Amino acid sequence: MYKFIFTLLLILIPFSAKAQLEITIYLMRSNTDVATSTTTYDMVDSYQMQTTNTTDFVTAVNNVTGLNLVQSGPTGQQVSMFMRGGDSNHTLVTMNGLPIGDASTTNGLHDFGNNFMGTITAIEIVKNPSGAMVGPNSIGGVVNFITGDVYEHSIQFGIGSNNLKTTQIKTHTNIGSTHVNIMADGKMSDGISVAPNGTEDDGYIARSLNVNTRTLIGDDKNELKTNIMINHNDSDLDNGTSDDLDYTAENKSNIYQIFYKHKNDTGHSNFSYGYAEYDRTYVNGSEIDTYDSHRHNFLASNTFVLGKVDLVPGIEYEHKQAKFDNKGSYNSSVDAWEYNTAYFVNSNMRIQDNAILSAGVRHQTLEDYNDYTTYKIGGWYQISETLKLRSNWSNSVRTPTLYEKYGADNFGYTGNPNLNVEKGETLDIGFNLAGLDVVWYTTDITNAITYSNSTYTNTSGVSERTGVEANYNYMINPEWQHNLGAHWSQAEDANGTELLRRPKWSFNQSFVKQEMTGKYTTTVTHLYTGEHLDTDASTWARKEMPGVHVFDLHHSINFDNDTSITASLMNATDEDYERPDGYNQDGRNWAITYKKKF
Repeated sequence: MYKFIFTLLLILIPFSAKAQLEITIYLMRSNTDVATSTTTYDMVDSYQMQTTNTTDFVTAVNNVTGLNLVQSGPTGQQVSMFMRGGDSNHTLVTMNGLPIGDASTTNGLHDFGNNFMGTITAIEIVKNPSGAMVGPNSIGGVVNFITGDVYEHSIQFGIGSNNLKTTQIKTHTNIGSTHVNIMADGKMSDGISVAPNGTEDDGYIARSLNVNTRTLIGDDKNELKTNIMINHNDSDLDNGTSDDLDYTAENKSNIYQIFYKHKNDTGHSNFSYGYAEYDRTYVNGSEIDTYDSHRHNFLASNTFVLGKVDLVPGIEYEHKQAKFDNKGSYNSSVDAWEYNTAYFVNSNMRIQDNAILSAGVRHQTLEDYNDYTTYKIGGWYQISETLKLRSNWSNSVRTPTLYEKYGADNFGYTGNPNLNVEKGETLDIGFNLAGLDVVWYTTDITNAITYSNSTYTNTSGVSERTGVEANYNYMINPEWQHNLGAHWSQAEDANGTELLRRPKWSFNQSFVKQEMTGKYTTTVTHLYTGEHLDTDASTWARKEMPGVHVFDLHHSINFDNDTSITASLMNATDEDYERPDGYNQDGRNWAITYKKKF
């Protein structure tokens, strides 16, 4: 409660300077384009991805401050993300604002290793609990994948280390009042061995198809959008310490979305439906393990714009189902479903031209749980042309997974249907001074879900995550820009024990040169991941992992308006490291892509 009061007091401080706030966002749950003004918000756009030969989610967001990505081997292997010291299952993943998580995962984490970027237009990242805006499982924040208009006909080919081959096709056409965009992407590589001393290469094949449309109806007051995303990825696996010659994974996902927007005199109404299905199969010798899930999401809201105030009431319904079977020496299974109905109101108010108050409340009614409510209140102020302040208090929950509630295995585990939701609340205070942006945050996790005595239970006590995030962006000269980011974080459980795989320090920087005529773009990036604790892959004891510096170089040449080549050298200093322990990472490697527009 003291955090809520502190934030409220900060919001009430008066300011008189005049300025305008300009933020563009795409999250469907956001009411207007000021909804993220009080939060820490980042975006990775298609230009950044194009000029750095971005392959997957890891290479797309490696230089976003406050994100800690842990990949169990090279590209194509499982990726967990720890946002601001949070847990790997504290980030809600959406596409165009609708949740797309796989309900068959045992602990609710999203595997970012299966998110390749060839058919993604941009990525939004909101680093605050977003329960009032997007619902549960967003204690750390939200990652939103955006698909949309591409406005080009192009084909792209690429080659690289480890027999990397890539192909990408984009096309845009108008059929009457309908814009149709089709993007197809394929990548394959022999890879390297996941096991540090392994001799068998563990490669991958990734295929993705995206078809999205946008139709203006009648007098342009009505807009209909559709989105279809189909992914099919195959990868070789190891057990982390030695070669496993017949261990493979096949990951399939299909996402279907439809959005309808009607503009009226006071604002607009939104109706959307999303369906996500996952089909994962793991083969190890004669053992075949299958994981399947389905998720339906219905969302309806109305935005009222009343002078300087916008008000967005809405309702959301979600139904998800999971079924999986592990067979062999370890046998586990689940076959269950659940639903969730929510009612919410979000609002933004411009107190003055230089001051915004943002607030929201969401009431959840989940099957087999007590109802709960999440809140948000925040403020943004511009004191002068160069100094801006912001503060935000918000909370969210993580709901137990279907496996945690209803699963079972042959070693005595049984799920706990009486689990309560895990709760998290965050206070952060930040400022922006010219190109310097600094934010301090503290997050309290209560009711944490943990495994003990052959089941899952809620723990007592408070787990604290505290940190400072800083970014500084400035122009060295009209062509060169320097971007720096630093993050200090301390993450401990309720007993004061330091949590694993969360470095206290991380640092990123990039030098980007855009030649005045737009013909050349050169990018040099540096990522430092500091010392941290991990689990020894052989003994399972806690161990200290060293800090690692990784440097990447990229150079993109536009020969004309239609033809370009991008060359990249990743891990230029050929660092040899494991992260997590027992899982090999790529050494020095290169990639070249050729793109032609028609």
